[in-house]
Amino acid sequence: MRPLIDYRALLPAAVLALFLSPPYASSHAAPPAPVQVFAGLDGRWSGTFVGYDPAGKELYRITVEQTYQTVDETTQRVTIMDHLPDGKVVKGTGRNVAVRQKDGSLELRCIVEKSNGERVEHVGRVVRAADGEEALVWSSQAPGKSETFLEAVRRRGGEAFYTIQGMGNYGGSLVLMSGQYRRVGDAK
Repeated sequence: MRPLIDYRALLPAAVLALFLSPPYASSHAAPPAPVQVFAGLDGRWSGTFVGYDPAGKELYRITVEQTYQTVDETTQRVTIMDHLPDGKVVKGTGRNVAVRQKDGSLELRCIVEKSNGERVEHVGRVVRAADGEEALVWSSQAPGKSETFLEAVRRRGGEAFYTIQGMGNYGGSLVLMSGQYRRVGDAK
């Protein structure tokens, strides 16, 4: 039987300390306010959100306006206006909440109440996206409904774009979802 290799012994002590220490442990600087994880979203956004079935057939296409505004060190206000193809508008109001845990990690929640009576609540985490940059993953699990979204804010040229890529299972029906919004102003 081969002995197990303790790879920690191969890393320089300074590198090992970075991986094994909680964030900010060796620094006298205070960690940033938890709400900073949402800072890239602050502002008004406008764009399109599309849903597809598993074969790629478009199920819906809606125009969306979203506004995010930091309220305090843990909370960001969220307002969403979904303009449906039939002319109806569904308004959502809610909040993104970030709470720093004792170990330095963040507990993220997004809670939105919609004008059609639907209540949406997702838990989130900060991830490293395929491009190597920070992004958020939101997910929810409920009887007959589950959703997972990857959200990222990126700059192209002089403009900021907010993208959402996700999937959902609604009573056994799978839906692939994609949204792209352009920053159109500051939060009001």
